Amino acid sequence: MSHSRNFAEAITRWADLEPTVKGLVLFGSQVRNHDDHIWSADVHSDWDFHIITSRPKMFLESTWLKDVTGLEQHAYAVRTPRFGGMPKVNVALAGCEADLVIFPFHTFQAARLGISLGLHRHSLRLRRKLQDLAIVIRPGWKFLKGATSWEAMYNKVIAEVEDPRLDDDTVRNLAEAFVCDYIWARRKLDRGELIAVQRILHRELAETNLRLLHELKLRRGERTFPDARRLERIATAEQVNLMSISSRPEAGTLREAIEQHAGTLRGLSKEILGDTWRWPAI
Repeated sequence: MSHSRNFAEAITRWADLEPTVKGLVLFGSQVRNHDDHIWSADVHSDWDFHIITSRPKMFLESTWLKDVTGLEQHAYAVRTPRFGGMPKVNVALAGCEADLVIFPFHTFQAARLGISLGLHRHSLRLRRKLQDLAIVIRPGWKFLKGATSWEAMYNKVIAEVEDPRLDDDTVRNLAEAFVCDYIWARRKLDRGELIAVQRILHRELAETNLRLLHELKLRRGERTFPDARRLERIATAEQVNLMSISSRPEAGTLREAIEQHAGTLRGLSKEILGDTWRWPAI
């Protein structure tokens, strides 16, 4: 039995015995259709869990994990808060990795009540929070604890909350921001600030194009994953080439990469917005 499987079974046993854990949900590739190699887990896949808990602060440190798995701990990172202002935790153990999204019990309980009252149809704030939940559980989930209390809520989220999408105004604003960053990058390149240009190329220009490609594929009804996941498997060779970056800290290489991504932005915005937005005469 693999370390990975050991971890999943160990955290389930721990949750069953831990009274402050009100729900444990497995989602992600480990519960997707294993007949489809693009969606299914492989030896490189980690484990993704939602933990609904009345004691969320327990997860700010790794103390709780020491006696759970018996595996050597390499790293325990608390990431930027998302749903309900609580963090996502990344765990790296010997032979196993996991992402834990921590949901405070009272916050999640309030969201469940809001859904039962239909507030998600009228409250943009609630709907946006639930969209983050919808997009990760839609491909599949499995309750390991707390199904009686929470599964109806998950089913309702899937049925009534759409995945987060980019409307035309948002796409247009992203394109305008790209132009600003493009001009900034060219000026810094002329000044010789090569590392700064590398940073904005990866962080802003390429990231914008990846978001727009994801949106375009959604609009076409094509298979797609956020954050460039599995892009090499689902995109065309041309799309993969357009999204790739060659950015050694050399002026010529960086200039070529910037222009490549500017061309990609023009193409994507044309596909999404038609003639309602055009690249300016710079």
